[in-house]
Amino acid sequence: MSKRKIDRTQIPKPGKPRPFNFPEFSRSEISNGLKIITAQKSNLPLVNVLLYINASPLDDQRGAEGELNMLAQLLLEGTKSFTSTQIADQFERLGAQYSAHVAWNGLFIEINVLKEHLVSAFSLMSDVIQNAILPDKEFDRIRDEIMVDRLQVLDIAGRLANEHLFRQLFPEHRYGLPIEGTKDSLPNIRLRNLRQFYRTNLPARSASLIFTGDVSPEEAFALSKNYLGEWSPNVVSTEVSDDFFPSINPPVILVHKPGAAQAEVRFGQFFPERKHPDFYRIKLMNESLGGYFLSRLNLNLREKNGFTYSIHSNLVYRPSIGIFTISAAIQNDFVAPAIQEIFNEIERLQSDGVTEEELQNARGYLTGVFPNAFETIDQISDALANIITFDLPADYYRTFREKLQEVSVKDIHECARGYLTQDEMQVVLVGDRDKIQKQLEEKFDVFVLDVEGNPIED
Repeated sequence: MSKRKIDRTQIPKPGKPRPFNFPEFSRSEISNGLKIITAQKSNLPLVNVLLYINASPLDDQRGAEGELNMLAQLLLEGTKSFTSTQIADQFERLGAQYSAHVAWNGLFIEINVLKEHLVSAFSLMSDVIQNAILPDKEFDRIRDEIMVDRLQVLDIAGRLANEHLFRQLFPEHRYGLPIEGTKDSLPNIRLRNLRQFYRTNLPARSASLIFTGDVSPEEAFALSKNYLGEWSPNVVSTEVSDDFFPSINPPVILVHKPGAAQAEVRFGQFFPERKHPDFYRIKLMNESLGGYFLSRLNLNLREKNGFTYSIHSNLVYRPSIGIFTISAAIQNDFVAPAIQEIFNEIERLQSDGVTEEELQNARGYLTGVFPNAFETIDQISDALANIITFDLPADYYRTFREKLQEVSVKDIHECARGYLTQDEMQVVLVGDRDKIQKQLEEKFDVFVLDVEGNPIED
């Protein structure tokens, strides 16, 4: 019996994608305007319930950034009927997981629970939604914890680089500051303002309740009507300013972090929003450039030159806008050449496009990993929330892989030339200026800041 020889010098071709069908889901609405989405998936006796409210950090008052994040954390700290400890004990007895958080696209309250305990857990969840008291003592504790975290960020180069990149991209917009707020804004947050927002603004916002798992649309509707029928979500939405103006030929921003062993490098520029018709073409363009291991950036900076262990490009989406980013940690001795190679790869993509083989590899990768994003019921709930918050078509996930198949080499070339704009690309580094500034200034205009964003004079 002959052994089949494997040519290990060749990259394996993408195999056939495994079958995948995004779950069917239904929509309904109770009399108070609360929208209900149900994706029944009864292979396991588990249910995820995700409440989405159209309120976000964009609602924070200027100078008090971080308000909505604090409100989300305070929601679970006690109601008119139960203390935070009693809430935690009850969820624990039910074997349920519960959380509340705010993101750029909304405020979310979530439970994961066994089907047999769904009614009890949902009753408790509805109490949190309608009767939270936002206690004084917990307000002080949570604000102190967030303040400690904000100070710790100054020592974490990767997070620092991300935050400074967005501060440069959005100098006059709420997107330019972290969801959690800053050390300057946190002391300005007042509990009375959070309570006022909870009582008056939050119920006035549009809201959707997403049920995923072992629950029927009829059960979801009945639960929602029985426990949230008196709640009054409305149709008011967060206003999102879309006046985003890129800087032209911005200088390289060097954030001085003394003693840094390497430089955290970030590139960023504005891109079309999530629901743009070119989304699939942009997705494959990004994947080919830096989205996975066989991408051009990784093969150049990691495999060929050894400048970094890992480099990625990514597409970040927020309401009304997309942001294209590149992230890498670069050895100090090679910071300037690495940045130049990144620009070279962008230029090469614009001038030459991609080959058919590169397109097939990138498409094969995206198609292959796509089902991994929907392995659990909470992942499916998150996906349904994306359909709502980014105003995506109902069949978005069911047709995703088909749409990728329609993208051509020509499409990617046109996207690279149309959307990648080097003179609008913001570059931010966090590193030790004593080790990297000189080499940077030989190739680029450089502006130096301290970790808090204040200019450093030579």
